[in-house]
Amino acid sequence: MALGRTYTVTSGPYTVAAITATPILMGSASATVTADIQALRFGTVSGSGVSYPPNSTAAGVLARPSNTPAVGSASLAAPVPHNSSDIAANSVWSIGSIGGGTAWTTAPTLSAGGGASGQTGWLWSESIPMAAGAGWGEWVNPGAEWRLPASGFLGLFILCSSAGTATQYQVQLVFVE
Repeated sequence: MALGRTYTVTSGPYTVAAITATPILMGSASATVTADIQALRFGTVSGSGVSYPPNSTAAGVLARPSNTPAVGSASLAAPVPHNSSDIAANSVWSIGSIGGGTAWTTAPTLSAGGGASGQTGWLWSESIPMAAGAGWGEWVNPGAEWRLPASGFLGLFILCSSAGTATQYQVQLVFVE
């Protein structure tokens, strides 16, 4: 018997050309919803005219935003249920402004934390080489899932050591409500 309904949400390719933390996926929950993240994946999806700085890395960071973000008018990501008979997810997921939509009226911000998981809102982080096809995926041990709390937010950020040109990233989360 399932312990909940399982969903996958994907950000879609998102261009990051800065060394500041860039939010590319955010989850929000109402007062009656929680979601437990069981797996996450992130990777480089080569864009057109892409350049990768030598000896550079990109870190994926799952964190609780240090501010109170607000979802904009567009760029919602629809979680896909693993079972076709399940209801739509109750949590709301949004992505960066892809296709001209306004993702956030107040974008999520990443707190300073020195890069270590668990510090100042950081739940997880992993670095990959800034190169075509680089990626990382991780399943969480049962009972150790990261929680999107009721009335809370979670963000997945990309933090690059050097600015590339037209470098695209994509993230994906598997979660249970």
